[in-house]
Amino acid sequence: MSLLLKNCRLIPALSDGYDETYADVKVEDGKIEEVRACGIDALGMDDAVIDCEGKTLLPGLFDMHAHLNWDYYNGVVRLNDFKLLVNSCLSAKKYLELGFTTIRDMGTPKRLSVSVRDAIRRGLFAGPRIISGGMILRPTVSDTPADPNCFLRYVSGVDEYIRATREEIGGGADFVKVYAPGEPSELMPEELEAVVRIAHRRGKRVAVHAHDASAISMCIDAGVDTIEHGSRITMEDIERLKKETSYLVPTMGILSEEVPMPGTPIELKVPMLRPLLDASAKCITAAYQAGLKLGFGTDTPIENMEKVPGIEFKMRKEYCGMDNVDMLLQATKNSAFLCGLENVTGQIKVGLAADLLLVDGNPDEDISVMYKKPEMVFQQGKLCG
Repeated sequence: MSLLLKNCRLIPALSDGYDETYADVKVEDGKIEEVRACGIDALGMDDAVIDCEGKTLLPGLFDMHAHLNWDYYNGVVRLNDFKLLVNSCLSAKKYLELGFTTIRDMGTPKRLSVSVRDAIRRGLFAGPRIISGGMILRPTVSDTPADPNCFLRYVSGVDEYIRATREEIGGGADFVKVYAPGEPSELMPEELEAVVRIAHRRGKRVAVHAHDASAISMCIDAGVDTIEHGSRITMEDIERLKKETSYLVPTMGILSEEVPMPGTPIELKVPMLRPLLDASAKCITAAYQAGLKLGFGTDTPIENMEKVPGIEFKMRKEYCGMDNVDMLLQATKNSAFLCGLENVTGQIKVGLAADLLLVDGNPDEDISVMYKKPEMVFQQGKLCG
């Protein structure tokens, strides 16, 4: 079935350079077939028509740093696997309602995001496109026993990292996620290099949790694909990233005083994370001003984003002074490129998936338009909700 979205306001930077203010967008078989001037009488017999009344049509949003399930960190550790799966499916549905048509899951217990991804692909329910990282590979530490209910997988030594990387990919992961905590990093360079070597041989990308300077430098040395958070990146490494194929995915939303952190009351979270917020504001601003291509991630539970929609846009605006269009590019076109999906989605462009959202207002002029749920969300041409 065809769909015609009439009288849409478009933003040229997100619409393959289409330079008229308004357009009609034709969708066929889940893809954008035509972007044309308004009012051309070319309706097909089977066209469904939606009049967008001059509201802004955007590409679907990306959350490159999502977690479908936080039950463990919310203290719900005795749920059976079926309840965990149901909760994860509900989370996926909520992401789509908020306009996130693609999410990159950065770790769930028991590789739940792989199962949710497959359920959506098979049409069991409407949800976002999910890029699953399986379980997170974390260096073994003597004072923290492994817990099978957590989304961390404890690994030690090069051989174990090679085996774990292969097993996560074999278990259905689309990419491999690694933790590099501490300063100096608990993860050793040779361990990370082994993960990158094995994953890249299999055509998979590697994302690394890295807040601190030494871990970020190690990530660049190893050739990882995305550096998550990057809170204390140095100017030297910002300059290095201009020449490398590693990219930075900041996560400012989780640092907001408006949202609690799983397992930590807000009154404890604020003083605990204030130094990290101060560092992120300074360093991510520097990275942005240097012209780095940034991804868009939140690291924020979907339940909190429902209460404070658009929190990542708000934090990037208030703490990093980012331009409205630049932020919209980060959340769409840039993130699609960083995920290897630039030929699939991320723009309003002929031939790409009709992952779209309609918002009431002009977010390129006033980003607070994004601080509420979209009017409509389309996933591959289908109206959701």
